[in-house]
Amino acid sequence: MAKVRSAKQLTFIYFSIVAFAIIMIHATVLDSTLESIEQLSIQNRLILQKESIIEKSKSSGHARSFKIDEFTRGYIDRVTLPELVDENLYLPIDEAVEIRQNNSLGTEFFLMKLATLDQDNPFIYIVHSDPAFEMGEEEIMWTQSWQSLTSLFLLIVALLVVMRIADRLTAPISVLAQQIARRSPDDTSDIELPAGIATKELLQLVDSYNQNQQQKNALIERERAFNRMASHELRTPLMVMKGATNLLSYSNEPEFIKKQQVRLQSAANEMNDFIDALLSLTKSEQDLALSKRELTKDEIMVSVDAHSALLSSKPVAVNVIIKQAPLVTIPEVALKLLLGNLLKNAFVYTESGEVKVVVDCNSITVIDTGIGLYNKQRNDEGHGLGLLITRDICRKYNWQFELKNNEAGGCSAIISL
Repeated sequence: MAKVRSAKQLTFIYFSIVAFAIIMIHATVLDSTLESIEQLSIQNRLILQKESIIEKSKSSGHARSFKIDEFTRGYIDRVTLPELVDENLYLPIDEAVEIRQNNSLGTEFFLMKLATLDQDNPFIYIVHSDPAFEMGEEEIMWTQSWQSLTSLFLLIVALLVVMRIADRLTAPISVLAQQIARRSPDDTSDIELPAGIATKELLQLVDSYNQNQQQKNALIERERAFNRMASHELRTPLMVMKGATNLLSYSNEPEFIKKQQVRLQSAANEMNDFIDALLSLTKSEQDLALSKRELTKDEIMVSVDAHSALLSSKPVAVNVIIKQAPLVTIPEVALKLLLGNLLKNAFVYTESGEVKVVVDCNSITVIDTGIGLYNKQRNDEGHGLGLLITRDICRKYNWQFELKNNEAGGCSAIISL
């Protein structure tokens, strides 16, 4: 695994790279500027002396070279130029060209090609070497070196300041990391904002962590509720099986034994359907190999009949209305459990009146004339937990689930397909 550097180390590296680049760019620009100033100064001075140089060339007679001043000399023909000048060197008219000598001193001179109106000698080649410029350039470079050292010192000071600022900015993050590392895996409480400079990024980090903890708490509570619900749903058929088993020991009559066998078979089927429904929630649609099928009235009546005992002593009518049969992609056991939970709630909280199951191509709605949504006693844990798995099944198959009061004073449970 590659070594991961701290924010302080990265700050030092990046700042050093930027500082070095600034120094190199500054030195390059300074050297280029000095060269340009020297060249332009000499070029402009020689152009201003052009007429004087032409006069001196005419007064020199047939000499192939002549002296202009102490540091400048003129040549009539290019072949008479000093050997340092490459004969293939391109010389633009009235423009100074710098020629650097290949010696230990690295001295330089300037060569300029002046145009004249003389047909015999159309050009004069001027060679200028002024040590004053070289000395001045060296002095400027020395002065600039001190300035560069001063700039370097200031950059070092700035680096120390930036490192200190970076240390103060990253200190709360380090404290936060240590707090998280010391926390117990079971500790899902919110974490406090560390002392120090509170940046926007730090606040976002703490808020995101706390939101994650809250989501974790919600998932844990949901899992606990799911376990309570599962144990409740399984306890009922188990009690039936236990009771039927005990009753079998009291009689040997065939009819009585057959009745208990039916109870046992019904309880076993209920447990099996419930377990299959739970397993379907953990499998992908590819694993289930589901295909669209038409929801029929008979399938709904199976769920109605399974819980009709809850209405045995109540004047409640149950009606199933199929306006348009929808196409659904859900296992039959999961849909049976889903409808069963809604029907159980409706049957339990409806003392008289009607429970309707209305189905169309876009929804399944269970409508009762019971006591309404907000008047239900919340201590009835079993049926409340049944709604939990109802929401899980709807979420699994991308359905929407909604509970609301209706005009009859009861509750409407709506599943949007």
